[in-house]
Amino acid sequence: MKSNHLIILALTAAVLGVTTLEGVAANKEVVNVSASPHVKFRTIGLDEARWTGGFWGERWQQDCRVTIPTMKQVMELPTNSATFYNLRVAAGEIQGKFFGNNWSDGDCYKWIEAAASIYAVNHDPELDRQMDEVIAVIAKAQAPDGYISTQIQLQPDKKSRWTDIQNHEFYNMGHLMTAACIHHRVTGKDNFLKVARKVGDYLLKVFEPRPKELAHMDFNPSNIMGAAELYRTTGDKKYLRLAGVFVTMRGSQPGGSDLYQSKVPLRKETEAVGHAVTAAYLWCGAADVYAETGEPALFEALERLWQDVNAHKMYITGGTAALHHGEAERRGQTWKYDSVHEAFGAPYQLPNRTAYNETCANIANAMWNWRMLLLTGDAKYADVMERVFYNSMLSAISLDGDHYFYTNPLRRSGPEVPLLSQDAPERWPNTTPASPVHCFCCPPSLARTIAQLHTYAYGVSSDTVWIHLYGAGRLDTQLPGGDAIQLTQTTDYPWDGKISIRIEKAPEKVMALRLRIPGWVEQPVLKINGKVSSENLQPGSYSEIRRAWKAGDVVELQLPMPVVLMEANPLVEETRNQVAVMRGPLVYCLEDKDLPPGVAIENVRIERDAKWTAHHESNLLHGVTVLETQARALSQTKDANALYRRVPTAKADSILLRLIPYYAWCNRGASEMIVWLPIIWE
Repeated sequence: MKSNHLIILALTAAVLGVTTLEGVAANKEVVNVSASPHVKFRTIGLDEARWTGGFWGERWQQDCRVTIPTMKQVMELPTNSATFYNLRVAAGEIQGKFFGNNWSDGDCYKWIEAAASIYAVNHDPELDRQMDEVIAVIAKAQAPDGYISTQIQLQPDKKSRWTDIQNHEFYNMGHLMTAACIHHRVTGKDNFLKVARKVGDYLLKVFEPRPKELAHMDFNPSNIMGAAELYRTTGDKKYLRLAGVFVTMRGSQPGGSDLYQSKVPLRKETEAVGHAVTAAYLWCGAADVYAETGEPALFEALERLWQDVNAHKMYITGGTAALHHGEAERRGQTWKYDSVHEAFGAPYQLPNRTAYNETCANIANAMWNWRMLLLTGDAKYADVMERVFYNSMLSAISLDGDHYFYTNPLRRSGPEVPLLSQDAPERWPNTTPASPVHCFCCPPSLARTIAQLHTYAYGVSSDTVWIHLYGAGRLDTQLPGGDAIQLTQTTDYPWDGKISIRIEKAPEKVMALRLRIPGWVEQPVLKINGKVSSENLQPGSYSEIRRAWKAGDVVELQLPMPVVLMEANPLVEETRNQVAVMRGPLVYCLEDKDLPPGVAIENVRIERDAKWTAHHESNLLHGVTVLETQARALSQTKDANALYRRVPTAKADSILLRLIPYYAWCNRGASEMIVWLPIIWE
């Protein structure tokens, strides 16, 4: 463990941790660290693991060299929809008026979180300087009583504190608290932490009395995660109380809305409704509170909601938020329907062309599942987390690292392609002008998640190392008792299912490795020092290998990756008689760039017993494994655009069909794409 950088705790708002810290002092060793009492393992620090190459190593490097630097450049522009400009005006450094969205400040804080996460590994002095420079601006912009939200401070004639839920004050201050805690742990400095403590103290003063008139002020509740993180960083229990107050206030008074999950108190909630980002942020915060308190009612509610999302309301890519706009529909509802947006639909309502699947919602889904994994040690949560990372999160960023999708549909085809709110024919460029139809919240969410992803890969408990995600990398950490552990992971995952884990250092006593066996795998094989293990490997679980390890021991895990056809529940009307194609954790899609001339994407049919081949093409889309098979293409008819038409009687032509990973679509210009393909069953 690299104690000189204070990454003792893993980071909750980026969902990387649940450990309690007491006795924090700037630039001094952290002492008296213990795991949160209601978790199965503790997470690792940002400098205790790193990718050494491979799939995620390439993306971490791109995040470091391209995404974060270019993002900072555009966020200094006064016309970007998330901009440091407003903070500089509020600090008195420049003259100007507020510009942008109400949540602009929060997205700036997410950039600091991303930068700090990169700095933990590369110790770039220029990155350190940039963070200190903007933190000084933020400190000057903060009001004397601790309040900070420039959309209010710079528009006193238009806006007042805590008068409109859409002002996103909690969103902004919540992300500030989280980013400050991570910055402190990474650098040992307290310049940003002091700002965060003033924010926390201000919020405690205003909200601990639980004023009824402010019960519905928390639209996008990153404040719960931020308060919990502030508790873990300072050891001051008043911030844990604050997080609990925020959870309890939600839905505590009449007049709430299903859009914001404020109509029903969380402890009594049974269904996932409304805005998918605010929902997952709320559930993440509640999981953080449960990790410290162990209150059964909170966990029971979270498990009910997880079952609803995963059984009825999640896309095969791990995306959520089926609806751009609609109405909240509850089973057996007797009250008025609420208008919702970026929202969960009704059970099994999962349209493809109009799927919203906002990037922040998808990432928040992974954040929530990470916390549920921490609380339970159940691999089903890691399966969802992995599905998001490889599919509905990664699809949002271009292969060159500086263009972004806000929405992530599963189909983009047809003569009249609907482009609804926040949709775009291609990924947005890095610079996003502020307007009602542009929002820059997703890019910094992507940047911070990719910067921190290596910490999702591992966990440690009393005498056990947990391996949740596979990728070429190195772990150098300690067990809670202080024993050093080092291991190296060698793999070409997700293109190949062969994983080799070499023990570089281990304690001189019995220790366990817990290897996640993904739920998608069949007939996995485990070898220890070249010998096949008799261990019964159950998909969707962790396999524990307990023994006295020595340096040089090697564990090999083989996860076969055949091509698999997936079908949805028949109640998902949009996918009846269609299949999705998966290989390992990756969902595949058909893009029109890979079709023969004259073949329309909607006329392609695949056969149930098709023979698939998988081969890696290093020069295609930055290197991808493509899937190929013989398929059928219906002839184009003269009434192709008619609402209804006769079934073609001519025999379909045989074509060579090539599929690419879903995350890589739309990197060769605007295109048509489809995930769910019609199938010929006979």
